[in-house]
Amino acid sequence: MKINKFLTYGLLTAVAAASLTACEDDVMLGQADISNIGVPDQVVYVTDKDGKRIYTSVDLHGTENVPLYVNTLSKLDHDCDVAFTYDATAVDQYNAVNGTSYEAVPESMISLANGGVTRLQAGASVSEPMTVTITSDGSLDSDKGYVVPLRATVNGGAQLTKNSATRLIFVKDLTGMPDATKYVLDANGNEVPAVRTMMCMEVNDMNPLECSSYSLKNSGKTYYDAIMLFAANINYNEETGRVYVSLNENVSAILANRDHYLQPLQDRGMKVYLSILGNHDRANVNNLADETARYYAQEIKALCDVYKLDGVFYNSEYGSPISPAPQGFVTPSNAAAARLFYEVKKLQPERDNIIYTYDFSSLPSVDGAEPGEFMDFIWTNYGGSYINESGFPGVPRFNMGIYSWEFSQGRTSGNLSTMRSQGYGLHVHFGNQMRQSAMQSSARLLYDDELVYDGKEYEKDWL
Repeated sequence: MKINKFLTYGLLTAVAAASLTACEDDVMLGQADISNIGVPDQVVYVTDKDGKRIYTSVDLHGTENVPLYVNTLSKLDHDCDVAFTYDATAVDQYNAVNGTSYEAVPESMISLANGGVTRLQAGASVSEPMTVTITSDGSLDSDKGYVVPLRATVNGGAQLTKNSATRLIFVKDLTGMPDATKYVLDANGNEVPAVRTMMCMEVNDMNPLECSSYSLKNSGKTYYDAIMLFAANINYNEETGRVYVSLNENVSAILANRDHYLQPLQDRGMKVYLSILGNHDRANVNNLADETARYYAQEIKALCDVYKLDGVFYNSEYGSPISPAPQGFVTPSNAAAARLFYEVKKLQPERDNIIYTYDFSSLPSVDGAEPGEFMDFIWTNYGGSYINESGFPGVPRFNMGIYSWEFSQGRTSGNLSTMRSQGYGLHVHFGNQMRQSAMQSSARLLYDDELVYDGKEYEKDWL
């Protein structure tokens, strides 16, 4: 990737300081922890449809259905009922442990199927779903994060893991706003979500608004689902001894004028992510000690809050680690990177974490949480046709992308029809220009549609 070479300043210290609250404890809501339970073959735990035991998040567009399941590692010899109830104190618990300020979705907006009860039948390993229906009443702020707070109790001789006793569903209410999600017909003629296309844009050279010029003829949806602003940096302050998010003059100008450059994209349903890249000093996303990672996660959250960003793409290129690792740092590793991603996810579960396999071919679990709990999207380096899915347990294939394109060098090869048919759900473009012929081809192959360019040009106009 090209990199930013001009470092000017970081996020305003006063803003960050006002937003940061250090927290030593972990809350592992929903994770199966059976170490302290005396009869492990009688243990049950809760997951969502993707198998996540901790963080479930949804974008709310009017009404959304969220199925929850009860699971067991060893099949029971008797039926087991689990009942879910609304309990706003679960949000208070999460906020107290993590230093966050989520609010509960009003109970009037929540409906639990079958009175909130689901049964795990004798001999089964997974129950029928208990569906949580969330219906917006228009009272929630689209710029804030909310939580559906549930508690679970069990009947029938089994024991619920202590962390599954509380289940939080993180919600961002986007009702009334356009949705960039495209749909296609599967082999059986059923309408299903289509591949998501994201642009990782070199903003030293390009205006993010360029992404707003492209849509699809039949659906009317935006061609791009999301844009990653490439790139902010992770740096080390020698005077304070702290890592911080640094912004070059281009990223800074865009964020400072987000209502002009970014809000129009979000108003059309596109997500806006910030890339975090190493920047030639000791700090990087893959070499922070645990406490340093917790602090930097707070920095990231502060920035995402201030600029209303939808998540972060992490890139470990171009760091310059010191060996042996000084205090606050460790030898670069996937384990250290995973710790940072996990700490960020704890602070903002409703926002996305993204990596690509050039940096990370796999990730380990953190505090018992598999990568699928704290990673949302994973994509290959340009042209890559393979992801070691076993290296990212819990991340659905639909949240992975192969055959990424590099527009600056004209590298737009790859069998997108195969990618689509094999169930990969992400296609990423990178560069400092658009390639309309390639984009038209992908519109046909991924969306059964035609690319439309509205003719509007957006030059870099901030410097």
